[in-house]
Amino acid sequence: MNQPELVQPDAAACAPAAPPPPPAPSSRRGQLRRILEINPARAKFLFWLGFFAILAFGTFLRFWHLGLQSLWCDETATLSRVSGNFTYLLNSLWGQGFPPGWYAALWAWLQFLQYTLHIPPGMATTSVYLRTLGAILGSLNVAAAYFLARQFMTPRTALLVMLLVAVNPFLIYYSRDLKMYSALYLMVTLNMALFLRWQNGRHWIWAPLYILSGIGLIGFDLLGWFLIPVQLIFLIFKRRHRALDAPIWIFSVAVMAACTAGWYKFHSAWLDRAVVHHGRMGIGWLPRYNVINWHTVLSAPTINILGILWPIFPPSQRIIDWYELGPDYRNHFATRTLPWLAHLELYAAIFTIVLLLIGLIPWRRWLDKKPDLEQRPGKWWHVGVWIFLPTLYFALASLPASNPLSLYPHRVIWLQRYMGFMAVAWVLWLGAAIARLPGWPVRLLVGTAVSVAMLASGLTNNLICRGEPWDFINRPVIRYYNPQDHLGMYIAYSEASNHPKDDPAISLLELRHIPLQFLPVWNISNHLWYKIPRYGLLPDNPQRWLSIIHWAHVDKGLHTLVLADRMGDIHTGPLTTAAVEKQLGKQWKLVKVVRFNWYFEWQYYFYSPIRVRVFRRIAAKALP
Repeated sequence: MNQPELVQPDAAACAPAAPPPPPAPSSRRGQLRRILEINPARAKFLFWLGFFAILAFGTFLRFWHLGLQSLWCDETATLSRVSGNFTYLLNSLWGQGFPPGWYAALWAWLQFLQYTLHIPPGMATTSVYLRTLGAILGSLNVAAAYFLARQFMTPRTALLVMLLVAVNPFLIYYSRDLKMYSALYLMVTLNMALFLRWQNGRHWIWAPLYILSGIGLIGFDLLGWFLIPVQLIFLIFKRRHRALDAPIWIFSVAVMAACTAGWYKFHSAWLDRAVVHHGRMGIGWLPRYNVINWHTVLSAPTINILGILWPIFPPSQRIIDWYELGPDYRNHFATRTLPWLAHLELYAAIFTIVLLLIGLIPWRRWLDKKPDLEQRPGKWWHVGVWIFLPTLYFALASLPASNPLSLYPHRVIWLQRYMGFMAVAWVLWLGAAIARLPGWPVRLLVGTAVSVAMLASGLTNNLICRGEPWDFINRPVIRYYNPQDHLGMYIAYSEASNHPKDDPAISLLELRHIPLQFLPVWNISNHLWYKIPRYGLLPDNPQRWLSIIHWAHVDKGLHTLVLADRMGDIHTGPLTTAAVEKQLGKQWKLVKVVRFNWYFEWQYYFYSPIRVRVFRRIAAKALP
């Protein structure tokens, strides 16, 4: 019987497996990625470090020099409404188009400052303390922006969006405003984020949070309703519907509608007044804002991203009238503009708009052979609808009532702060556009350039005066003011008719920490001011100023004359310092001169030179 042949094992097969070849040398970026993949704890630490660093930086930008800007007229009206009891607050909103949410929150904040922190009433009503609430909400919006961005993109890109929100000059500016815009923009971000999270989440908690955010949204401002049709379109075109999607959304809208109708119909009667009264009479100053053309449309992203209107240089007559640059502005054009900055803003605006358009192309998917963005409930077309629908409405509603395409009985206002609920949508688009660029060096370079441009624009909210500069005028004056002799001072300001005459007095009282007292009727003649120096708003022409100077010469009870004019580049004529001293006589002496430029809101290259001169009567007693 044949024995089976033994097969000798192959020596090569029995040899131990050779170790894998060493990895090819890689770049530093590849090594960093491998370290992060191996050590998730380190990756998590770096993520939270970046998150809180961005949040801290955004908070710093919103709090730095919070009280530097003067109160403007709308902030003054807001201060008036929250300075009494709660009944007075509700009565002050009668006939106004404002929900009570923000004013109730600001009133509660003022009560907290006075009765919990025991801050004196005069100090609690200064711009620093009152604006703190809005700055806090604006800082929270930086963190909320990450929550919203995660519904659209990866964590890394969401951090980029968070950074862009942190340095966004538009959002910084309105985080430092006493009106409801900071609260509105935060609720817009949260409501949209919770809506998308609810649509994609499995936990029941997201639905009631979405409903509560909707109540807060319309409770702060009626403009919050613009998100509702946008969300309706999201629901209609959603691929997979759950059983409770439609009922929950309908219930949320019904609650919001009941709150809105109850307030506007039964308390303020604003709906009837808006449709009937405004439809018949209109608002006279609307044409100053409602010129709809390609400049208007293209200025939307540049305002919400860069904080600038679509650059208009040299200024048209409409811009001169809008910003009240004065009838002699063109005569001094060379000394009241910054042409190089105007051109730089133009290039920045063009670059930003081109970048937004390039971002529509999935470059990384085509060139890098990588997926564009991870799958999330938020889509590109969602952001497009968020921007397009309100823009179309504002454009059509801005037409005259006689136009057949007009959507409203009277023309609504095309104004940047009213359209600010789209600011986060623009930043989402910008962040996704940068993330889609091919190659990390390109993305790093473009992201850095855009962030630096936005930061530079945002810093001007703190470094230059862009509102009526009452505080800047009053600071060198306050040392010469004596409350026991308040009639012994007269302050002549250059006139700006779009601000009420209350502003200079309020700013002066803020600096003295004197309590403010308000009467229910918003009228300068019915205000009960406490020991306010006499002041006047004078046009930028010599006649009225000469009459004040002549009156100061003959009025022996006047001890201090302050001339704060916007004619600082006039070197000859009766209003030069030497000419004024000659007209006042030897008993008057110039004791203080301050010069600075007033830069106009959203137009950094338009400014007026402000010259503040303080003249004192030599015979007057030394005042503290």
